[in-house]
Amino acid sequence: MTIRPRYLWLISRVVVVGLVGILLTGCRSGGPLDSRQAVPIIFDTDIGTDVDDAGALAILHILADRGEAKILATMSANQNRWCAPAIDVINTYYGREDMPIGSSKTGPNPEEWYHDSVPDYPHDLTTSDDAPDAVALYRKILAAQPDQSVTIVVVGWLTNMADLLNSKPDQYSPLTGRQMVKAKVKELVSMGGRWPNSPKNEGEYNFHMDGVAAHKVISDWPGKIMFTGLGKDVMTGARLVAQGPKDNPVPAFYRNFFKGHKVSERSSWDLIAVLYAVRGLSDYFTAISEGKCVGQKDGSNQWIPGPPSKHAYLVYKMPQTELAAVIEDLLLTETQSQSAGSVEAGPRL
Repeated sequence: MTIRPRYLWLISRVVVVGLVGILLTGCRSGGPLDSRQAVPIIFDTDIGTDVDDAGALAILHILADRGEAKILATMSANQNRWCAPAIDVINTYYGREDMPIGSSKTGPNPEEWYHDSVPDYPHDLTTSDDAPDAVALYRKILAAQPDQSVTIVVVGWLTNMADLLNSKPDQYSPLTGRQMVKAKVKELVSMGGRWPNSPKNEGEYNFHMDGVAAHKVISDWPGKIMFTGLGKDVMTGARLVAQGPKDNPVPAFYRNFFKGHKVSERSSWDLIAVLYAVRGLSDYFTAISEGKCVGQKDGSNQWIPGPPSKHAYLVYKMPQTELAAVIEDLLLTETQSQSAGSVEAGPRL
């Protein structure tokens, strides 16, 4: 077969643009691409009352586009009717409209910032009731994964984790929930707690909203837990709202929050949890592991110094303004479909 000059030009153009896109994406995101294997991730959120959940899911999709993460499923610990559809909207925008979505049937159900915008964007789920039970979906997915391979990143309350620990053998596995977690989960990343200690009788929001669940998970989880309570002063979202594409729902969700609170940026708690879950400590963080966390049913937590344990919490290594820039750059990274559509038409030959 003879390849005409025009088609040779087109092929070379696509290759060059693709390579340049990869290099630019690596520069913009604050970390070069490397040959590390993609991290299998299950993302668990209480999306509804804040917008950093939406930002966290957005950068997880971007990191998956870059080959750094493999998203196995997205879960809502919030059973409000709008939460699973909001997840579906984001998954669809990033080209993963068939991504499994599970929803808690037992968790709290507050929601404020998503219902006004969800109907404006493509999605399939009309209500969270349309999504399968989160625990059943966890068991189905975990049963099919290699041992000690999955990272679960929870950026909300720990309802689904407690329910998973309590789950019974089923059609997916003869293991109990605790046995399955021990076998399949490499690390639990929990955005929760105040470190090293929360004020007396004052639990951090994610722990406080389901204090019984937080207490159970902190006490009974059989594997590693990294607590990532950082992010209050890492402010992001302003550039996303100003520069983000109009067809991207994530800036719309941020815009709703900013208007309601009369602010122009938001803390990055959940985005930091995802960044750690995928990239590890990198140049961003260091970890404190000498001791263990003790949680109370009121959602409060204390760090008890001692020998290294399965618990650890993050502290900053990179200055917070630099970390904010890394995150905002990720939020503004083009999707795969946008990058593919940016190839200019070549001349007629």
